[in-house]
Amino acid sequence: MRGRGSSGDFLASRAVTRVNGYVAGYGTCETLREEIDGLGLSPAGRKRLGGLCVLLKRRWGDASGRHVLLPRLHRGLRFLLRRCDLCPAGTGDRRIRGAIAPPTDAIPCSLSRRRRRTVPVRLSDPIFTTLDPDQRRAVLHDAGPLLLVAGAGSGKTRAIVARIVRLIRDGVPARSILGITFTNRAAGEMRERVAKALAPGVESSIGDVLARSFDRAPGTTEVPWLGTFHAFGAILLRRHGGRIGLSPRFVIYDARDQHDVLKRILKELNVDEKKFPPTKFAWLIERAKRDGVSVEQAALSAGWRVVTTAGQVGKAYDDALVEAGAVDFTDLIRLPVTLLRGAPDVLTEVRSEVRHLLVDEFQDVDGAQAELTALLAGGADSFCAVGDEDQSIYGWRGASAEPMLLFERRFPGAKVIHLSTNYRSRAAILSVAGALISKNRSRREKTILPAREGGELPAVAVYADQEAEAQEVAAAAAREIRGGVAPTEIAVFYRVNAQSRAIEDALRMLRIPYVLRGALSFYERAAVRDAVSYLKWFLHPDDAVSLKRLLKFPRRGVGEVTLNKAREAARREGIPPSEALARIPNLAPLFSFRTLWLEELPQMSPAEALHALLKGAGYLDALEAAAREPGEGREGAGREEDLEHVRELFRVAETFPGAGEDGLLEFLEKVTLAADEAGGEESEAVRLMTLHNAKGLEFDVVFLVGLEDGLLPHSRSLDSPHDIEEERRLLYVGLTRARERAFLSLARRRNLFGSYRETVPSRFLYDLPASLMRRTDGALPEPARPGKGFSGAPPPDHRMRLYGEPRYEDAEPSGRPRKVRHPVFGEGKIEAVEGEGNDRKVIARFPVYGLKKILVRAVTMEFFE
Repeated sequence: MRGRGSSGDFLASRAVTRVNGYVAGYGTCETLREEIDGLGLSPAGRKRLGGLCVLLKRRWGDASGRHVLLPRLHRGLRFLLRRCDLCPAGTGDRRIRGAIAPPTDAIPCSLSRRRRRTVPVRLSDPIFTTLDPDQRRAVLHDAGPLLLVAGAGSGKTRAIVARIVRLIRDGVPARSILGITFTNRAAGEMRERVAKALAPGVESSIGDVLARSFDRAPGTTEVPWLGTFHAFGAILLRRHGGRIGLSPRFVIYDARDQHDVLKRILKELNVDEKKFPPTKFAWLIERAKRDGVSVEQAALSAGWRVVTTAGQVGKAYDDALVEAGAVDFTDLIRLPVTLLRGAPDVLTEVRSEVRHLLVDEFQDVDGAQAELTALLAGGADSFCAVGDEDQSIYGWRGASAEPMLLFERRFPGAKVIHLSTNYRSRAAILSVAGALISKNRSRREKTILPAREGGELPAVAVYADQEAEAQEVAAAAAREIRGGVAPTEIAVFYRVNAQSRAIEDALRMLRIPYVLRGALSFYERAAVRDAVSYLKWFLHPDDAVSLKRLLKFPRRGVGEVTLNKAREAARREGIPPSEALARIPNLAPLFSFRTLWLEELPQMSPAEALHALLKGAGYLDALEAAAREPGEGREGAGREEDLEHVRELFRVAETFPGAGEDGLLEFLEKVTLAADEAGGEESEAVRLMTLHNAKGLEFDVVFLVGLEDGLLPHSRSLDSPHDIEEERRLLYVGLTRARERAFLSLARRRNLFGSYRETVPSRFLYDLPASLMRRTDGALPEPARPGKGFSGAPPPDHRMRLYGEPRYEDAEPSGRPRKVRHPVFGEGKIEAVEGEGNDRKVIARFPVYGLKKILVRAVTMEFFE
């Protein structure tokens, strides 16, 4: 029958919307008749559908006619329409699409047998009124894997929040929904928006309290758990870590704790810290854990020559974590994957709780995060991954867009929806950004349409040097402020932090306030870290890193030598380090107080426990006494600020419910996992930041400085097409942060490594169509012919004159060496050459030793391609 074809399927879905609206009380018989006539049905079909609507109305409508429960309406209508002659002869998909208007009232939804709709979902609800057709399709997706390709400024958060609300109003228990994102800031924003949608009128901060319902503590209101990968990993390990030998009272080491551990290990192993800094080993250990290989294997693949030393440091680091009962940030992803792989019953239990999974910023997952996601998604009713491979900019820390690009292969039957409207940037900015990113190959073809037409063409300018560039940027910022733009809506982006100095000086000269995003956050301040160290150690006395910090203030007369002797005694006797430390006379009072504090802990809230701890341990009294004394630095006025920071930490602790060790561990976990946020974010000031820190933000006016080869793209990326594409994505991210205006600039000469040198315009500028840009005369070579990019084609010697590359006088250009082998530093990549003759210096980057400037005549080196 004709109703069985594709036309019948399409017609069924549209008829469901019409009937759903009528039966739910949004239309009269008159309007329904008009709707049915507009479907282009045969006379028999119109009669049958009208009769069906009346029957459904009588059966399913309630007394008021405004709310209905239709658990199988969609499926039932499909069944009936496929078996009835409802389509006129010759009616095809194209004609039906033209005859049927898009739905405007009720949302049809295919419901699973395990749930029923408890609240009618209506497009008139505020949460749905701002959705565009693409967002609406994402919200209505019911079951199975969904990839939501969300371009810059496309309203993805709005769609995610609406999807969560739709699921809950469809009868899905809130505790069955898990939302994961990458930053605490993004998770906090999402929590607040969901909380507002579910409980209108409730203050947004309640989201932080309600979101903890994932643990289903008695008395808490059930709302979805929304947080970061690391926070979710910590929850799993608290619950089930015992299966892999991890105590639920483990502490989390952040980057500074990790640095302190490695610094102590290097000292114990007599490793020269200047040649082998702790940061290098931290990077290597993180890479090994992330890739699932040994530290020795990671060292080999990274080109290290000190493989044995790397292995020794890696083993000592693992032993130190085990001894302290600690995990680092990488462990919070790696260990849950190990747990779920090795314990099928735990995986089954977790999957039974997580029925609907949403992962934001999916283009930035690394291998372990992708595997954790796949393990959770394997048993879920629905899995929605949201991301944009054009904004994948964290490859240097292991992130990859590959899981997103291979989504359909990894999850067969997956549906892909593109959010194709940009609501942020003016069309002029979006056109330039689109032309730029279209040059990348590792991406999905997509079209982004601007919701805001017009706008000023992005401008590009060339200055004599970085000082002139900075002065003009500051002057332009001043003009924008005088024109009515708030300082907080102006941002300056650069590739590396070293570029900020000139910008800061220029802004200070004009007395324009500014803040550096990525500066010291509240949780990184000294007094806060002191308080957290006390808390970590009192909960886990074998934590050597926290003990070392708390012994610094107030001084307790216990030095490194005494601590090392106690640790050696513990190893000889085979006892925990804390038992040996308790024998030290100056530490005995601290251990005695800890025992009393633990006895009272079950009756105390997190705030009460923290205050009692710092008071009883003498820290609070010492801080108050130091604040009363005049002095410089952290003494006197500095200690007054420290005291206020500790009081603020008490206020943070007061927002956490619960009591005893569980409540305190939750508070400690929140503090430790808190993302580094810029200081002074509340102030009225211009924002300065690297392009990586700009991700997820937006401003009215954006300045992108230093568009030169060697900076953007960075010199480390010049030999890799893959890395070049990531650098292009970085510029794309910067451009798409701008709402109204974007200004690009570069300098002809730049001071780098202590001397000025000529620069070359970024190759990315040659990707930009001249017709879409405003530029200074002579800024770049003129287009070779109409229709080409910003410069037509790169100048003939563009590839040989890359910024920061060596400039030799060899007769044969192809004979220029690109690498060097040093007798001490090993094999490195040449980034620049300075001087001539006997004064020639090579600037090269070595895998372990970093960037080195070497006088060529002072050492025998081998140069090669």
